[in-house]
Amino acid sequence: MRSFHAPNKADMPAPRGRWFAALAFLIILTEQTGLGFLLVTPGLPQFAAKYETTQIGWALTIFTLVGAITTPIIGKLGDRFGKKKVLLMTAGVAFVGSVISALAPTWTLLLVGRALSGVSITFLPITIALVRDVFPNHMRSVGIALTSNGIGAVAIIGPFIAGLLINSFGVSSVFWFLALIGLIGSVGTIALIPETKVRNNARIDGLGAAWLAMGLLLLMLGISEGQGWGWMDVRSISTIGGGFLLLIAWWIYEAREREPFIDTKLLASRPFLTVILVYALTQAAGTVTASYLPTMLQTPRALTGGEYGFGVDAVTVGLFLAPYAISIVVIGFIVGIVQKRTGSWIFIAAGPLFSLAGAIILAFFRTEPWMPIFGYALFGIQAMAWAAASYQLMASSPKAVRAVMASTMGAMSGALSAVFTQAAGATLNGFGASIVQGIPVFTTAGMISVFLISAGLSVLAFLVALAVPRSVPSLSADDDDDVAVVDTATGTLAVELERR
Repeated sequence: MRSFHAPNKADMPAPRGRWFAALAFLIILTEQTGLGFLLVTPGLPQFAAKYETTQIGWALTIFTLVGAITTPIIGKLGDRFGKKKVLLMTAGVAFVGSVISALAPTWTLLLVGRALSGVSITFLPITIALVRDVFPNHMRSVGIALTSNGIGAVAIIGPFIAGLLINSFGVSSVFWFLALIGLIGSVGTIALIPETKVRNNARIDGLGAAWLAMGLLLLMLGISEGQGWGWMDVRSISTIGGGFLLLIAWWIYEAREREPFIDTKLLASRPFLTVILVYALTQAAGTVTASYLPTMLQTPRALTGGEYGFGVDAVTVGLFLAPYAISIVVIGFIVGIVQKRTGSWIFIAAGPLFSLAGAIILAFFRTEPWMPIFGYALFGIQAMAWAAASYQLMASSPKAVRAVMASTMGAMSGALSAVFTQAAGATLNGFGASIVQGIPVFTTAGMISVFLISAGLSVLAFLVALAVPRSVPSLSADDDDDVAVVDTATGTLAVELERR
């Protein structure tokens, strides 16, 4: 048995408004993940022209790759050295990346900046764990829910900010904006967020960390580039297959380690694996839909035989998606308040049912504007599963590994989202596409198939949710004087109430 002791938390009374202000700065910081896509994607054609490159997709790919590789590593470092400290150091790296991207005179240097900025993907999971550690009892549930679902606000304003910046100040201005909000979020975090006193003083398994990083790198690289290379191309097979083999070997190695980088026995246990899978599958369902719904909306109806499409521009697409973004924020706030009384399972199980209904509407009801608006708004309500799963994971996790567990959930959701988004794209193209008046037009069957993939992921998430434990420790319970004991031989958790 290995024990992890945390010193008593200092009594830090503070008004509720102070904690909401602190939460706002944390959300500003974590929103760099969403903005890293939403601000950059509209400017890809301008970047391609500026740097005279045809490999413009790498501006997004390298951002995602670095995020996937570093997420579990940053989480482990947060558990070891302090979550606030590691979060701020990581924010500093992302800030430097944004500045390099803004000033980059060459395509290569821009990619260096984007790679450094990719660490911002790690902000959300480590922030969730930090909120669990340092926020007062009455703010933990709401804090975790709003942090998990804060991306809704970005989804509302992101496309409009991108258009304003690019049109008024040039395409590189999006990186200055990212640097600015990162700086604002960091200053607010320094001023208002205390450091957690929870520490995991076990040694860091460097070999396990490197092994995991290499496996994730190969897997995510193959998934990101597979459609361009061709799925049967030797590069796709070697990278994806090699990544899987490395990860399987890593899992076997970690299972035998006395002090593993990630406790695979704990991770594979029902209370953790089921919650993580529901979160990851619902995230994947949402990502698949978000990736191809704008295409459906922007395609002129006349080019599809009246089957689908509204021919709207990019700004109007934002109006179609606004109810989704609003519902994410609203449902996060509601879940944060209600689940303290009802428990989180009901929201974990109900979330996938909303996305299932939304996917079916998007697949088969496509002729009136209210149909995609309503269908996609149901995906926003599905975000109750994200907030509730984050709550339950933090309530169940040993205090010494909260950040790495949250980071593992984030890494798994990113991997599944990438896999199924690429699968949906391959399926869409497989049904056939044509270029009409310079516009790519996909078949109706192909477009339906994309949303049915999202529906299938929702069904799978619901089935997994049925296995999620109904009862978990209270997140609001002040257990910071407890001793969390991880039995590395069996992977079981015992919480001993050893008041000192």
